[in-house]
Amino acid sequence: MILLADSGSTKTEWALINKGESRKFHSAGMNPYFASDDDIRKILNDVKNWIGEGVVNKVVFYGSGCNSTEKGSEMQRLFKEIFEESDIEVHSDLIGAAVSLFGNKTGIAVILGTGANSGYFDGKEITFKTESLGFVLGDEGSGAYLGKELIRELLYENLSKEIQNDFAAEYKIGKVEILENIYKKPYANRFLAGFTVFLKKHETNPDIKKIISNSFESLVKNHLIKYPQKENCEFGFVGSIAWHFKDELIEVCKKHNLKIQTIIGKPMDNLIKYYSK
Repeated sequence: MILLADSGSTKTEWALINKGESRKFHSAGMNPYFASDDDIRKILNDVKNWIGEGVVNKVVFYGSGCNSTEKGSEMQRLFKEIFEESDIEVHSDLIGAAVSLFGNKTGIAVILGTGANSGYFDGKEITFKTESLGFVLGDEGSGAYLGKELIRELLYENLSKEIQNDFAAEYKIGKVEILENIYKKPYANRFLAGFTVFLKKHETNPDIKKIISNSFESLVKNHLIKYPQKENCEFGFVGSIAWHFKDELIEVCKKHNLKIQTIIGKPMDNLIKYYSK
């Protein structure tokens, strides 16, 4: 049996492959920069209970926050505590996205979910990438970035009365609660990304459309146009933000002559096919 995981900051999708068949399970996100060791252990125990009988021969984990050797080793240790008999592989979520998008071919993979990341994939490894600064300083085009832009414009009262009233009616929270969730409570990135539902609902509104387009313009300016391979290589996008706001994303990329190969919401189905071969 092979256990696959695609993990972001908000959620993790699991798949168990056994004799050509697969089944899925969902849990909370397991980004080691945000989730504690105890949080991760609890999730892994829940996954082991879900699997039930049988030995997992191999675990392949693709996770946000696992691009450094230190965090990757930390996750490997936690997995080994629970899956003692399994071979454990821990990779960044960016490699997982690249494999799901391109298989063994080259391309520039871009993740747009709660967070954002990108890199040039040579068919085996990520060999070039732009700097990722996290949701406070970077993550342009991500759910957290979009949510942050929306909240800032709302609190500065730069949006129309219609949008302000709709937001107040839907969320029933004010400035104090918003700032407390961002500055005092854990998982501020998830909190901010949660407002993308509101953005999607109002995406035809000129003010909201501008927020979405400007977020993708920042993604292009600070990341995508900096790839030396961009002229001869196609971009692939994966993640909930890329999928739900694909029309705006395509429009911005087309404006900058960036070629898009594909946009997918979740990488897991393609990863299952890849590891089932």
